[in-house]
Formats: sequence, C-alpha cells, structure tokens
Amino acid sequence: MGSSSNGKARLALSGVSTLALVLLAPGVAGAQTAQERSEVVSEIVVTGSSIRGVPPTGSNLISVSRDDIRTIGANTTPELLASVPQLNSFNTAPRAANGGAGAFAPGLRSLPASATLPLMNGHRLVAGGTNQTNPDFPFLPELAIERVEIVADGASAIYGSDAVAGVVNFITRKRYSGVDASVRYGIADDYHTLSASGLFGKDWQSGSVVAAYQYAENGNIVGGDRDYRIVDLRPYGGVDTRTTVCPTANVRVNTTGYAVNYAAPGLAANTTNSCDNGAVADLVPKSRLHSGYLAAQQDLNDRITLWSELLYSDRKDTVRAPPPAGAGASGGVILNNIPGFANPFFQTPPGSGATTEFVQFRTDNLYGADHIDNIFRVRAGNSSTGLDAKLPHDLKLSVYGTYDWARNDSYLPAINPAALDAAANGTTAATALDPFGNGTSSAVAAKITDYAGDLVIYQKTYLGAAKIDGPLAELPGGQLKIAVGAEYRHETFEQRGIYGGSQVPENLTRNIGSVYGELFIPIFGADAQAPLMRSLALSLSGRYDHYSDFGSTKNPKIGINWEPVNGLMVRGTFGRSFRAPGLRDVGATVGAYYYNAAAIAGSTFRDPLRGAAQVDTVFLLGGNRGLQPEKAKTYSLGVDLRPAVMPNFRGSITYYDIRYTNVIGTPGGAIAFTDPTFASVVYRNPTAAQLSSLLAIAVPVNFAAGALPAIGNLLDFRQGNFGVRKTNGLDVDFGYRQPTSFGAVYAGIAANYIIRFQTQLSPTAPLSNSLLLGVPQSTLRGTLGAQFGAVNAVGFVNYRDGVRSQYATPTGTAGYHANAYTTVDLRVSTKLPDTGLAKGTELSLQVNDLFDQKPPFFPAADGIGGSYNPIGRYVALNLRKHF
Repeated sequence: MGSSSNGKARLALSGVSTLALVLLAPGVAGAQTAQERSEVVSEIVVTGSSIRGVPPTGSNLISVSRDDIRTIGANTTPELLASVPQLNSFNTAPRAANGGAGAFAPGLRSLPASATLPLMNGHRLVAGGTNQTNPDFPFLPELAIERVEIVADGASAIYGSDAVAGVVNFITRKRYSGVDASVRYGIADDYHTLSASGLFGKDWQSGSVVAAYQYAENGNIVGGDRDYRIVDLRPYGGVDTRTTVCPTANVRVNTTGYAVNYAAPGLAANTTNSCDNGAVADLVPKSRLHSGYLAAQQDLNDRITLWSELLYSDRKDTVRAPPPAGAGASGGVILNNIPGFANPFFQTPPGSGATTEFVQFRTDNLYGADHIDNIFRVRAGNSSTGLDAKLPHDLKLSVYGTYDWARNDSYLPAINPAALDAAANGTTAATALDPFGNGTSSAVAAKITDYAGDLVIYQKTYLGAAKIDGPLAELPGGQLKIAVGAEYRHETFEQRGIYGGSQVPENLTRNIGSVYGELFIPIFGADAQAPLMRSLALSLSGRYDHYSDFGSTKNPKIGINWEPVNGLMVRGTFGRSFRAPGLRDVGATVGAYYYNAAAIAGSTFRDPLRGAAQVDTVFLLGGNRGLQPEKAKTYSLGVDLRPAVMPNFRGSITYYDIRYTNVIGTPGGAIAFTDPTFASVVYRNPTAAQLSSLLAIAVPVNFAAGALPAIGNLLDFRQGNFGVRKTNGLDVDFGYRQPTSFGAVYAGIAANYIIRFQTQLSPTAPLSNSLLLGVPQSTLRGTLGAQFGAVNAVGFVNYRDGVRSQYATPTGTAGYHANAYTTVDLRVSTKLPDTGLAKGTELSLQVNDLFDQKPPFFPAADGIGGSYNPIGRYVALNLRKHF
C-alpha cells in the first residue's frame, strides 16, 4: 500500500476500541499486521455502519475475535458474552432470560435487555420467548463464530428498533477449508457441562460452504446446593425472608379471629412453620442444546455473488421451582368441622374448640415431590438468502430476503383453585383435601394439579431488503461514500394452549416499512492535512420506520472522528434511537389476579391511603394495545490512543450519555397509589360496571369466575409507557503486548464505570438513584498472560463493584453497602507437536473462579449482594483438533 492507502486505513480503523483480549490473545497481534487487518476491514461491512469498510464513525466498537473466543474458553454464546464488562451478564452464570421462557439476552450498561439489538451477520433475528417478542441472541455453534462486535452506542439510525443501548453482532465464518472438532467437559460442585462440536468447510475460490454443529448440556444447581445462602436475616438486622407456605401446614382458626398461628403437626398456639422455598428452586437450570449452522456462497460471474445462511437451534430448559401454594379464592383453604360439612382431615388445634380453620400449605403432597419442573423448549431458525452485485464505480447492490421462525413449547404446573376449594369442602376421604399429609386421594390430587399452563407459541419474521453502497466521489481527504437502503418486514405472533384454566389464543401481526441512508465524508486525510488536522471524518445517517400498529418514527445520528496528531483519535456521536413495543407487550393475554386483604397487607400492592384496613384486590397484568415506542437520545465522546512511540500499546476511553424515555413497564408498588401518572389505572371501590368492563378483557388466573367477593381495589397494571432512565458513564479499554525471546507477555483492562444512573417510574415520579438501589457502579476485567512457544497461559480478574441498596428491617428499611465481587479465571493451552496423530491438536485447561469466591453478603435477597455466578469453581478440559 502507498501512503494514501495507509491514511485511509487509519481513518477506517479510527473509533474502533477493542477489548483488551483482542490485543492479548496469542496469534492475534502476531498473525496479522495492521496493514493486513485494514485490508480485511475494507472488504466487509463493520457493525454500526451500512457502508463497506467504514466502522461506526465516532462510536465505541468492542470486538471479540476468533482467537479471543478460544482463549476465553466459552462453551456457548451466553458464556462468551459473560466475559464483556459492559454487558449485564458479566461474570454471571449463563441462563435463560425470563426464568427460561426465552433466549439469553443480556442488556448493556444495566439497561434492560430489550434495549440491546442482537444480530447475526448484520441481520435481525427471531424472538423465541414467551414473555418477550424482541429478538433473541443466536445460539451459534462455537466453532462457527468468526468474531463478535458490540456497538456500545445508539444505532437505530442504521438498524431501527431495539438498538437503544447498542448492538451485538455475531459474525460467522464464511470461508474455510478443512474439518475442526472440539470436545469439552467441565465440572463444579453439584454441576457439570458437556459440549461437542464440529465444523466442515470447503473453499474453491469462486465459492465456499461452511457447516457446523454443536451439542451442549449442563446440569442444574438449586439454592440448597449453595451453603452461603441466608434466608433468615434477623441476626444481621434484616427480616426473616422464609415463607409460611410450607410442606407442613400452618393453621389459623375462627375462634381467635385468625390472629393466632398453629404450626402442624403439633398445632401448638403461637408456633409457625417457616421454610426456604429457594432451596428447591434453580439458581442455574438444566439445559440441553442442539445447534446447526450452514452457509454457502457462489460467484455466478465476476460481478454477481449468490449467498445463503441458516442457523437452527433446539434448546430445552428444565427449571425447578417449589410446588405452588395451596391457595383457593381465599388465599389459602378453609376447612370446616361442622356436622354435614365436615372435612374428614380437619385437625382442631388443642384447646381452641375450632370448627372452621384457615390453612396455608405448599402442595408437595399433591405433586408427590418437593419441586415442580417448568419446561421450556425453544426451536428457532434464522435464514437469509441474497445476492451481491458489483456496479460501476465500485458501487455494490445487495438484495436479500430473510425468513426466521421460532416455536416455544412451555409447560408450567399450577393449581386449580376451584378444584382445590371443592376438595377443601369434601366430606369423605375419597373427595376431600388433606392439607396436613398424604390423605388426599390420587383422583382428587389429579383434579387439583391438572391445571398447568400448556402453551405453544409460534413467531415468524419475513423480511425483504435492498441496499446500494460505495464511493460517490474522490475528495482531498478520501472517498465520499454513501449507503441507501429499504426494508419491508412482516412479524407474526401466534399462541395456542391453556393458561389459568382457559384457552388463551393470540394472533398478532405487524408490518414495518423502512428506508435509511448514510453518508461518510472524509474532510481531511492522508492527502489533505493541516495543522491539528491529520484526519477528520463526518458521518450522517438517518432512518424512517413506519409500523402498522402505532405509526412512524424518525431517527438521525451524526458521528465524527478527528485525528489531530498521529496516534490520537478524538471521536463523538449524537443520535436518537427507539424500541418498538414487542408484539407480546401489545397483545399478550391479560391475566386477572385476586388477593384477599390479608395477602395484600403484606405485599407491595398495599394501598397506603387505606392504612391498616386493606381490602380485597384484583389487579390486571398483560399487554396493552395503546403502547407507543420507547425513545432515547444518546451521545458519546471518546479518545483512542495508539502512540507511535509505544507501538504495542492500545488504549480507549469513551464517555456516554443516554436519556431513555417512554420505557414500557407496569406501575407496581405503593407509588401507583400516590403518583398522579397512575391515577387512571387505580380504581378504589370500583363500580360493578368498571369491574365487569376490565374483567371482560382478562383471564382469571387464581380464582374461579363468579367466585369473587366484594372488591375494594381494582388495579389496571397492564404494560404502559411510564418509565424514564438517565445514565452516563465511561468505558475504558487498555492493552499492551510485548514480544519476547520466548514468545510474548501481555496485559490489559476492559471496564465500565457508571457515573450516574437515575430512574423514574413515571415522568412525575421522584428521581431514584439506581446506584443506591442495586446497580453496581463499576465492572472490570483484567488480563495478564504469557506465551511460551506452543504454550499459552493467561489469567483474568473479574471485578464487580459492591452494590448499595435498601433492605427491610423489623421497623422499616435501612441502607447497606455490599463488598465487591471479585473472581479469578485461569486458562492454559498448548499445541501438541505437529506430527502423527497429534498433528493439529490443541489441549486446554480452563478454571473459572479459581478461588471459589463466595458472593458478597447483603441482608436481603438470600443474603447475597448483586449478581454473581452460583457455579463457583469450575474446571473444564477441552480437546480441539483440525483435520
């Protein structure tokens, strides 16, 4: 390359801040020179820009290369993303979002996961969850991933909806010749993982094909497997968080005004059974995954290339939970010992003379086990086919279509409240409920437990797109480049099955038409420089989206890169982004939930204006067809350092600011009763017409239709555009690699530091400092390693700042600052001699959480402060071979 090309390469690479690992993994810095890397970049579309060879101008781009992935030792996509400090999943156990209901979808910088857009090769993905219809992260075979790029900046001007906090793009391998195989087995206390994958590729210059498959499984970990959990926090100034809904019943009787508790089996006055339901619930669910990837491309002639790709995954999660409470319309069960109406299993507390009693119990005996299994199976396919055509003057036309589909089968055990109440009123051993033991007949138990949610959800996306990009003119600073494109997308959501004892069919559709454009303007460059103007480039982009259900949205973005002197790049962006309400947000079945006054008195739905006299309450949860898009304004300012005097050093600092409004959520909590924003959704002493009107759009979940007593509060807590988030902070990334006589040594730091994170539940609500309410202020991953010939050893330090938050005390609330959570990981790999059976073979040892660090204490939430990895010390061996 000449000087002009080198200048353009520097300009193209400006604003790209890579993880320290990119600089550190063996083979990355040594395998490609800067010049070779720029040649690769010039041939592809980098995440965050729709123009070939132009990274997202002004934005922070985090990249994880193929060699990094091998060094990290990630078994699945979620494990890989758990190594990025900017992601909410950093240093946590890989698990499914929504308790297994959807795919793994971590957010960026403590913002909701729905505000981060996942892509595969720049293409949108299908959703597979039951609770969310925003795109899911792909479960790609690990060997099929070329690299992962994260644009930690608003990107709706390029990609449309969901790119509020940023974009995570999984880029797959397209050209490869040979066969690769990998097997990994890992263990921890009460836990194991197994993964086996293979990759086949054939490259014949004018075309190529790549195919990959992976099988992965992991065991489960329940709360009782980890001895650091503390649920009775009274010795630490907190409260007892154990429940009184236990396998062994608690009784209150009519003769004491239901004020005195009697614990079975002794039924002594003022005794209570308490239990830890979390002991039988999963911290990490059991999971099984099959995933396959196939990609092919062929040059039809010297100007046209046809390509196609397909990803299919089949994941099954089995999520343990405690058996549900034995709760009918009263919130428990009422047994009678009145002649003619007597339950044969009635037990009278000694000395009470009771003829009626209220019983709380957990339904272990009805299920015959101390847990239930919620089962989710998600089968998802993402496919795209298109052609790329070279046009005159180095312009390029890309036309493609996408068809994505997903099926989610969910099985959610539940209790039939009507059958439970009927059994409580049974008068013979064959028809009655025994809440104290195993006396309930199998036929009666079957009627009570035959109430599971059994749902099948189908989601599909059809997309057609066309784009032209390339240079328009030669400017003194370089080539003026442009991209213009259009898309049409059709989304569907179909639900079939039973929930809450009722059929809950849903058929939701949406059409989206979009046009977008981007202009890259190099003002100064290698052939046109001035004092303090070694290079200067400007990017202007914008997108218009029209949705068939709520209307249109326009989102612009401007980015700038300024290189005043060699080795120093200053960059900045300003833009608007949005997240369209998911189809599930809009059209999810509305559920109606009933709780009696006693249950409400101890819950977050307690009405503060009613004092001690709480009332029977019904609240509605579910979709809302009046939802509007969430909106955001984002800007960033960053500096990249690549000093000529330190050629092995790279550094980056980025300041970001996000104002996120119209955030979709539910009111929840006592603020709903006092905030004027929610006045229209709180009905005190509702009229019969109001109650009838709202219940008409809902499915009764925990009560039988027509069995409601007088209702004091009716709360319409369906989804709404209520929330506001304001956050800013710093992303930091430094790395250094020094070649030595024996190989190399390297070190680096990648971190996120939140300066401010404010939350409002509504525009009129007071500001809450989320940094004092559980959001960690800083996360960091440090790297130190060395390469000794064929051996590479690297250690990682993972740091999450100790959370500050409030916790409940016997007299109110108090604040607490937990300690930081710091773990150490170790990786050692070696390439075997390149002869005989050992040829092309690599062995590696992986140890996560080397010192088996206990999570920090906090006097609430199982005695644990903040997110952590319940797997603990994890050791895995990996064998990889190339044929």
